[in-house]
Amino acid sequence: MPIKAKFDGNYRKLGKNGVPFTVFRYTVTGSPEEMEQYKSIQGDNYRADEKTGKPLWFTTRYISDNVSLIITSGDEPKIVADDADFAKIQSLVQSYGADVAKLVLGMNAPRPANAE
Repeated sequence: MPIKAKFDGNYRKLGKNGVPFTVFRYTVTGSPEEMEQYKSIQGDNYRADEKTGKPLWFTTRYISDNVSLIITSGDEPKIVADDADFAKIQSLVQSYGADVAKLVLGMNAPRPANAE
């Protein structure tokens, strides 16, 4: 079972440069082993909801209401959102334009002006 995160709200925070930004909060679930690994990787940054005790994950980028989290490889693993689907969409838009990307994704693209 992959580590999952569910959107649980957001708040504004003042950055070190004095500019406010939005922080998105997610509750995290997974197998007991995954949760131990999650807690270990988060280290001093590990937070749990004070009322529910559920582990929390924070990001400055809204991903979706439900997202899978992945553990990066390397000497210092990190917890990041699995944003592969978004990268695919971004690549489609960059390569072929928004209208073609909408067609590939099954969305309604604008019809040509001469279409009936």
